[in-house]
Amino acid sequence: MPVDDLSAHIEDILDVLSEESEKGVSKEELEKELKKFLEYGVPLTQAKQTLIKKFGSGKSIPGPVSTERKVIADLQPNEPNVHLLCRIITVNPKEITVKGENRSIFYGILGDESGTVPFTSWGAFDFEKGDVIEITNAYTREWQGNIQINLGDRVTITKTDNNKLPESAYEPKELKIAELRSGLGTVDVTARIVDVNKREVGVGGETKQVFSGIIGDETGKAQFTSWHNFDLKTDDVVRITGGYVKSWKGIPQLTFDEKAKVKKIDKSKMPKGDIATVHMPLHRLVEKGGALDVKIEGTVIEIREGSGLISRCPECNRALLNEECQIHGKVKGKPDLRVKAILDDGTGSINAILNREITEKLLGISLEEWQKKGNDVLIDELQKRVFASRLLIQGNALGDSFGTTIIAKEAEPVTIDINKEASALLEAVEALR
Repeated sequence: MPVDDLSAHIEDILDVLSEESEKGVSKEELEKELKKFLEYGVPLTQAKQTLIKKFGSGKSIPGPVSTERKVIADLQPNEPNVHLLCRIITVNPKEITVKGENRSIFYGILGDESGTVPFTSWGAFDFEKGDVIEITNAYTREWQGNIQINLGDRVTITKTDNNKLPESAYEPKELKIAELRSGLGTVDVTARIVDVNKREVGVGGETKQVFSGIIGDETGKAQFTSWHNFDLKTDDVVRITGGYVKSWKGIPQLTFDEKAKVKKIDKSKMPKGDIATVHMPLHRLVEKGGALDVKIEGTVIEIREGSGLISRCPECNRALLNEECQIHGKVKGKPDLRVKAILDDGTGSINAILNREITEKLLGISLEEWQKKGNDVLIDELQKRVFASRLLIQGNALGDSFGTTIIAKEAEPVTIDINKEASALLEAVEALR
């Protein structure tokens, strides 16, 4: 928000503080504090109320106060004064750096009978997993298409009787993998374990075993994390009742712990061959925001800047800009090759990133050969041989504020039979007559 737009709001705050001179707050100081809150994404109304609380003696700008409880499924982005009754599904501490200062925050998942929502607490949070709490004066924001609850300075959190939100309120929804999305309540999923790995993590000063991997059914694949040892093995077919769903860049993640019911069932109920990679039209992929291990097909309508010969950091593998890594600074980069493109199939368009191996295969020339010819020659060749071609790509699709991007694991050109395409188009046109 431009500085000029803040003057009226600063006057609002000063009007409320006008009778209180003991802290002697200036317009300049209020402007600095208000801008900082807005940079953090705090809604304007919430930011103004917080500053009045900080510099005043409990007064506030007249406005709506949350009195009516709202269920999670009805939350909208950028809502102030939110009142929730919910259960803490997960909670974890985290150390972050904000403007050069270290801060302790808490993050996790809240749930009620309608669904779940991620939360962040910017202050002390003396509650535990499983507690039923009542929250007033929280606010929401949107991050990568998902609503989040923020617990700021004005929030009030009260632990209440568990019977106010009994476990029976969480009736699991029986869903297929393709139906999983962030914000659902508890779910009931039957799937095959495609892959599983064990690792150890530190939680609250303790070391815990975590099991994670990929599950799938005939509709698609998703990631999973189990915080309990259910003796899961690759190719097991299991029914998981009581897990909850969150997502990372559009990819659904099913999480469950010792409270969930995990039952192994007859593998013949879900043949291994049914767990296929789903071929998805681009408009559907864009709507979902992301997906795990999908196939898409489209025409390359643009070779994007950043394609061709690049250098990567030898430490973290990030692409370098002017031989400098944003994490490790000035480094001697290692050479690499990639294509960044935009694909369109007539229903939608997405970004695609093809790695060195795929690029070498498409062009039939190695990285070392291209280094001798130079990047300008390579870009010209990409324009001639990849631009306007049709590609079949398999990989993971990630969604963020810049759109949907598929990170290719495999890619191959699609040969178009012009006569067949023309006949199909003619039939479609005649059917409309």
